[in-house]
Amino acid sequence: MIVSDTGPLISAFQSGSFPLLHALIGDVVVPQAVADEIVQHGWSHELATASEKIRIVELTPDEQTKVTEVAEAIGTSDSLEHRGEAEAIVLASRRSESCELILVDELAARNCAKTMGLRIVGFPGILLMATRSKVISPDDLKSRLESCRDQGTYYGQQLIEDVYQMAQMVWRQS
Repeated sequence: MIVSDTGPLISAFQSGSFPLLHALIGDVVVPQAVADEIVQHGWSHELATASEKIRIVELTPDEQTKVTEVAEAIGTSDSLEHRGEAEAIVLASRRSESCELILVDELAARNCAKTMGLRIVGFPGILLMATRSKVISPDDLKSRLESCRDQGTYYGQQLIEDVYQMAQMVWRQS
């Protein structure tokens, strides 16, 4: 099972990279809060278009209780502020299903997921995977990240340059 938070999916939609993401990692599972956030950010059409590849899962009442704890661990007493990340982390930590990977970009949520023993990658990491596989070039990776930034996703110029440099290295090594 691959679980995603809101940010990586929005980045994939912003840059036209969802087909690439799906080709690399397969179907994605999201909790309801993530689906709701995607719609709130104006990506309902893209979510509906990808509905056969994105499965929305409801959390149990016990898991909902855990969401508040995880949201607070991410760094806020306002559990609504990090609800999507918290629900994704709780879903990924289900014992009944094996989570291979959780897609999450936000640093505090990544740190929280890491302390829970989850394997993490963000959208830039997905693009690096695509570069390593020679599916996209380093320049294409950079262009996709800049497209996300231009549409409001916070990818700082230094992050984009760092990921671009990594992409150039893996491109040469592959």
